[in-house]
Amino acid sequence: MKKTLFYMLLLVLFILTQSCEKVIDIQVNDEIGKLVIEGSINNTNPQQEIKLSRNVSFSAGNDYPSVTGARVIVYDNEEKEYVFQETIPGTYVAKDFTGQPGRSYSMDIQVDESKFTAKSKMPQVVLLDSIIAEKPKLGDKDTRNIKVFYRDPKDDANQYRFILFVNDKQIKDIYAVNDDFNNGNQVSITLRPNDDEEIYPGDQIRVEMLCIDKSIYNYWYSLMQQSSGGGITPSNPPTNISPNVFGYFSAHTISSKSIVVN
Repeated sequence: MKKTLFYMLLLVLFILTQSCEKVIDIQVNDEIGKLVIEGSINNTNPQQEIKLSRNVSFSAGNDYPSVTGARVIVYDNEEKEYVFQETIPGTYVAKDFTGQPGRSYSMDIQVDESKFTAKSKMPQVVLLDSIIAEKPKLGDKDTRNIKVFYRDPKDDANQYRFILFVNDKQIKDIYAVNDDFNNGNQVSITLRPNDDEEIYPGDQIRVEMLCIDKSIYNYWYSLMQQSSGGGITPSNPPTNISPNVFGYFSAHTISSKSIVVN
């Protein structure tokens, strides 16, 4: 009887272990010098920005060599063309260009003899209702977590990314969620920073809620699974850029709130 119970427990542990596997498998990519594209189109800024660089080895830190002299153009679904100019090495900017919710945008980049393309549709705006700071239930430190509140629209499948700023510094942690289990509901989500970037009374907090399309959600959700560090190398999350490179091209809306922690 004891022997039978022992094998039954082993079977249960095996099943639990298998059920905890990650939804999206991340493969480590050791390629060095591969193009990295970080492209964003949003609905709040009067100019948009796309950054080009090369990936480096993991031990080299965050010093990515800039890619200069590229041709960068974005088109919307009404065939309007936006030419991006290089303002500083590796940073390309289009002025007098604010994204419009509901429109699709196509990116066209030429680097030397290679061409890279991507598409992203900007979702409709979902407003961030409010944010609060709350003390964790566990632990002795006088730290805070940030809780966000918003109403998810019931008529659409929605995906979100939250960006947390503490005293105007962006926290590296990645927060990506969808509405698979709360479609059409009032939603509250707790953003817990890692131990290296704690929040204390007196800190100034800003949260940006980005409404993102499905392909961009897959990108950020993959990175959130593999690491809380926020870097886009050396792994290869599922990009929406073709042919395959590191990075993303995201057309998204932004809603933000700010508080001072009590």
